[in-house]
Amino acid sequence: MANGTRRDLRELFHKGQLTIGISELSRMTGVSPRQLRYWQKKGYIIPKNEDEPGQARIYTMKMVIKAAAMSNLLQTGYTLKAAAAQVDERMRPAQTMYHVIFDRYQGYQVADDGQILVDLGPFDPQPEQELFAKLVGDKVVFDLKNRRELE
Repeated sequence: MANGTRRDLRELFHKGQLTIGISELSRMTGVSPRQLRYWQKKGYIIPKNEDEPGQARIYTMKMVIKAAAMSNLLQTGYTLKAAAAQVDERMRPAQTMYHVIFDRYQGYQVADDGQILVDLGPFDPQPEQELFAKLVGDKVVFDLKNRRELE
């Protein structure tokens, strides 16, 4: 079996990898840089480099999505505070999925038959077992394998 490391996926989709500046964020969302700075001051959006005073603001894709969604809600009559709260609530499932995927993902293996087995790490109730996921047709199927057999 060929192996893929945890780093493979993390490098592609790491939280902070894809960033843009405030000018690009303004162009993408239609919200002025001044308004975006106000949103930041209120704590509704947070630049990736907020701990680096004097540096140009850069924003992660999460903040891009949040700012765009807030802008859309403001256009439909929401207040800024209500729009931010609504977006935070709507983003919770996506944040949960992100953590499930990235906290559990250990890599992948390609089985002898070409099947991709996604390694989700130790199976919590039975830590001597490793949990794998694979696609069978369009359905996700889980499989437990003894860790000693994998070594």
